[in-house]
Amino acid sequence: MYRTTRLAALAAIPLTALSLCAVAQPANRAAAPGTRPDFFAHMLEQVDTNGDGRISLDEYVAAASARFKSIDTQNKGSIDAADIASSPAAVARIDRRAESFVKRLDTAGNGYVTKDEYLAAAQKRFARLDSNGDGKLTPDELASARGNHGGKQGNAGGADPAIGQKRFAKLDTNHDGVVSKDEFLAEASAKFAQFDTAGNGKVTAAEIEAAPKTQERAVRVADRFVKRMDTNGDGVVTQDEFIAAAKARFARLDKNSDGYLDADEIRMGRHWAGMKHGPGQG
Repeated sequence: MYRTTRLAALAAIPLTALSLCAVAQPANRAAAPGTRPDFFAHMLEQVDTNGDGRISLDEYVAAASARFKSIDTQNKGSIDAADIASSPAAVARIDRRAESFVKRLDTAGNGYVTKDEYLAAAQKRFARLDSNGDGKLTPDELASARGNHGGKQGNAGGADPAIGQKRFAKLDTNHDGVVSKDEFLAEASAKFAQFDTAGNGKVTAAEIEAAPKTQERAVRVADRFVKRMDTNGDGVVTQDEFIAAAKARFARLDKNSDGYLDADEIRMGRHWAGMKHGPGQG
């Protein structure tokens, strides 16, 4: 059960251009000025096989092909949401995110998050959201916060209004049109209980990975990945569909249409779409 839940949870993690390449090629090239050094250097390591400091369409497609094969572990010639969720890159990504979450909230440094630590973090978040300091959150304050932090939450390009409205309605338990601090903390307390599957007042990275709420969100995200690339609507993504999505994304990123991606284009593409989808993730 833990393994099944954990694999579904993996799909919630945005697949970056780094994770979409099966094998990294050794390189020690510096990033161009104005880019994130770690990101662009790593992307070159993954994709720029001829070492010229830029990425050609052939290199981009080769990376997408390698990524497809790393997901299609059963050599079916097609992949579905479950395949995406259980891919090695997704496994590594969820591990890092869960560990990072615990490290960020674990103020005592004991390797887990207590309820007090979790609620303290929730109180700080409430204060940040409460832009006018009146002790209440309006729908606009909550919606604005979701938009500003969309990239961190995997919602690049802005928040979905319907999701924001649903979340506000859930938080506003007395239906008075605002969310009080008590209501906000009550939800945080409930979430902690969902994570704390052992019931010992401590939340570990493993519990976060296996949490039912993580699974539910993961399934939705994985399904969206498949629907985006599944052009014939059969519920799976073939290698041809995967490569076609990669080519379409390359064309969008290649702003000057010279057949190569450079540091500036990669940076612009990242801001434009959060780099949520790398080679093959149109």
